[in-house]
Amino acid sequence: MHDLSIQQLADTLQKIQCSFSSGLDWNKLEISLRDALYDFIDQIMLPALQAVLEGKAYFLTALKQLAARKGMRFYGFRQTSVRIFTGRTLTISSPWFIKAPSKRRRKRKKAPNGSGCHLGLEVLGFIERVSANLASNVMQLAILCPSFHIAGKVLQEQGISLDVKTIQRLCRKFGQGAMQNRGEISFKSNDLDLKDITVLICMDGGRLRQRKRKKGRRPATLKRQGYTTDWVEPKLLTIQFLDASGKLIREIPPIYDATLGNIENFFDLLELYLQQLDPATAGRVVFCADGAPCLWKRIPELMDRLGVPYWYEALDYTHAKQNLNQIAEMIPRSLSRHRQEVFEYWKDLLWHGEFDELRSTIEELFRSPGKRKQALKKFDNYFAGNQDRMHYSVFKEHNLPTGSGAVESAIRRVINLRLKGAGIFWTEEMAEVMLFLRSQFLCGRWNIVLGNLVNRTREMFMQFWTPMTNTAGFQLAA
Repeated sequence: MHDLSIQQLADTLQKIQCSFSSGLDWNKLEISLRDALYDFIDQIMLPALQAVLEGKAYFLTALKQLAARKGMRFYGFRQTSVRIFTGRTLTISSPWFIKAPSKRRRKRKKAPNGSGCHLGLEVLGFIERVSANLASNVMQLAILCPSFHIAGKVLQEQGISLDVKTIQRLCRKFGQGAMQNRGEISFKSNDLDLKDITVLICMDGGRLRQRKRKKGRRPATLKRQGYTTDWVEPKLLTIQFLDASGKLIREIPPIYDATLGNIENFFDLLELYLQQLDPATAGRVVFCADGAPCLWKRIPELMDRLGVPYWYEALDYTHAKQNLNQIAEMIPRSLSRHRQEVFEYWKDLLWHGEFDELRSTIEELFRSPGKRKQALKKFDNYFAGNQDRMHYSVFKEHNLPTGSGAVESAIRRVINLRLKGAGIFWTEEMAEVMLFLRSQFLCGRWNIVLGNLVNRTREMFMQFWTPMTNTAGFQLAA
């Protein structure tokens, strides 16, 4: 580090202090100090970054070996710009690699746009030529703020100028890169001991509006093709870890994720996470959801593939009460003053699993053949087929959960508070990315995902780099 740079910083700080003493504007003081320190950081980081990328032959040698493993070839150095955590842009010269042409081709064709990459920057942890620290800050604001536009305004207040398209592109690039290893990337390692731990898996669906381009020719009276905004149902899963007494183990962060795919895609996603956990070693495995048959009928096949011989299925008690209340609302008007009393009695029968008594009571209460038929049909369709999942008093006695409140809360936080709202429409691609990113952040696994993604290329690189570190090293600045 040059003494001149330090002296320049000292002179700048002295001027800022004098300005504050005369103007007494604390807010201006903070902003001026921030800008001065950011300028100083730029002076340190630019030569350090350039020294790694261009000044060390053994770094380039290891990069070429890594590129060969990826089927890429070195095509010289290319000038580009990167953003560091301060939000400033640094112009550097970086090794440029392009997908190697097939040997079967006699004449090499020009590589299409986007086929090359700055592999050295990927090794150092840059995402879309943005440092991981800045990228994390930007993406967290993008997934927590009500819109990308508002996220850009917040960044502007921090002295970081990024347009909406850049923020969206960064989220898309990071999300798609992480989702290539969906499931695996959310874990530090596979050494989680599930002995004596209850694994609680909850499932449910939310709603958002998907934007699709209209098919056919554009009408001559319109300047744009137009689009539709139909409602779709993203399916969300939560996995929590409970101790022997049924209490949540807060030291182990839960798992959230969601997808716009169909029910088969959803269970494929669930299987990816369960494969990392190895539920066959868990003390108990419990599934809790509403009464959707499409969920329950696929669980045995999933457990068989994962080698889990025993598991528990619990139909959410709140959903069961809601369906029971729908029958109570059919009670004749002449008995309306006793409706709440009857409903409380039915809830007691439901809690203790006395379904024969519950059905008999319903049958006796409704004198009208039409109303009786309607009430019994509701009972048979919902309760009769789920009796084994409704032994709530037994579940409680064995410290097993009886409700899926975790997934209901996750749907509100992951989907409703950001992806669902008036005038909010999503393309399928961006909705899938945002569902994944919000899930990972809100369940507390954001830093794990970020670390695993930025370290993936570096870990491959270290196979070629480690032998060379014995003879040479880097200095932070000249």
